[in-house]
Amino acid sequence: MTILIAGGAGYIGSHINLELSRNGIDTIVFDNLSRGHRGHVLSDEFVLGDLANPNDIDMVFKSHNIKAVMHFAAFSCVGESVSNPALYYQNNVTNTLNLLTSMQKYGINKLVFSSTSAVYGVPNSGSNHRNSNLKTD
Repeated sequence: MTILIAGGAGYIGSHINLELSRNGIDTIVFDNLSRGHRGHVLSDEFVLGDLANPNDIDMVFKSHNIKAVMHFAAFSCVGESVSNPALYYQNNVTNTLNLLTSMQKYGINKLVFSSTSAVYGVPNSGSNHRNSNLKTD
């Protein structure tokens, strides 16, 4: 099975790529390097491409036997999302729809979508309760 890792040159994607490769799973890293780093891709194949460009996505699906996608290319900085919401809409919504459209076109129905994200609230260091970290005031 070959897995496409969108955003695979970023922190989370590069670690997932390495772990999958260590376990004998073929991966293809797909990244535009706007926030990732080529040097973080330590195994398997790298494709420079952009989820904003459906032709880039189609090209990688046409040229590889991809069976699943892991999408780590979403933006997640809260401050930046407030100051530039259009950028976040374009990347996190439109670009993800581009990826989903191509996946559907090529019959790929397995997806993991994740990003690093903000943690809400102030931690209560002495509590073991799952929701005790949520600030309610």
